[in-house]
Amino acid sequence: MHTPRIALWLFGAYLLVYVGFMALAAFAPGVMAATPLAGLPVSILYGLLLIGLAFVLAALYVRVAR
Repeated sequence: MHTPRIALWLFGAYLLVYVGFMALAAFAPGVMAATPLAGLPVSILYGLLLIGLAFVLAALYVRVAR
């Protein structure tokens, strides 16, 4: 598989997760305000997930591109 195609798949995966974040923020603010883990709201946890996922996907791309 060529690296540009892999890059598009990784971008699509990230975009899907990001759209989920935006949809929850726009249409379910109560869910984003819930505090399921150590008093942290879902919005913070989801935001941290997005940041971590960006690093993981970047590392995956670098590994595949080599």
